[in-house]
Amino acid sequence: MSEIRQLWLLPIVAFAVSIFGILAPSVIGGANGDLQWILPFISDGGAFAPEKNIFAMLQNISAGLIAIMIYIKHLQFVTFYGNRRSDSFWRSLSIISMLLGFIAAFGLSLVGDFSEKDVPNAHNTAAFIAFGGATAYIILSAGLSFLQPLLCSTPVAWLRVALAIAVTIALAFHTVVLDQFLFIPPGTNTTGYTGDNEPVFLDRDSPFFIHHTIATGSEWVLAFLIFAYFITLVEEFRKCSLTLPSVNFHADQLLPIEKRPSEEDRWRN
Repeated sequence: MSEIRQLWLLPIVAFAVSIFGILAPSVIGGANGDLQWILPFISDGGAFAPEKNIFAMLQNISAGLIAIMIYIKHLQFVTFYGNRRSDSFWRSLSIISMLLGFIAAFGLSLVGDFSEKDVPNAHNTAAFIAFGGATAYIILSAGLSFLQPLLCSTPVAWLRVALAIAVTIALAFHTVVLDQFLFIPPGTNTTGYTGDNEPVFLDRDSPFFIHHTIATGSEWVLAFLIFAYFITLVEEFRKCSLTLPSVNFHADQLLPIEKRPSEEDRWRN
């Protein structure tokens, strides 16, 4: 059976692909004139072709890598503590954590597949699933990092707590800014701001410029913090390897039907 020892590369690759997946479409869209250069919404990179197609492809790849990484993390967790603890509550928490991670990865895939311009309601729901699921996963995963005996080092465990707090604050701030129009001058007609469904171009003297920039900036910070959390898995992934499943062929099943041994012959052997 084949054994993979370089598992620590998986979080790094997932992080790199995820960051590239949100940067590249925005750069291409800006170069094509489809969106503004100054902090567009991440999803603006998925509004128009060809960056729309690149955005969808990379989000799906990123979601797949994240789901695989989360599953391996769960396997590592239950294998480590299965031999070191007599209780079992942590196993249920690990399963819940894994499911939350899968939900976040699924939401990320939907964000790429359902464009904000074509299906805004589905896109916004997918973004909520991705960000909300990822935040819940990070909070629970950070808490499980302190289970005794420690699987990771103490500094890494506390780093995860710091990232969990930062992600929670970033998500809450981003949500409030979007919903409450906090940085739009009082008395401004907000119907003139249409940044929810498709890319907008704003001059610096626009009454919506500061609000838009803070809203988009907080979204980029939130996404970066979420993806950065997965880098903390490198330490633990260095401590384990993955054995790929083997495929067994039954020689008699490869023969033509008329030449296969009967059930009676199998019992004799």
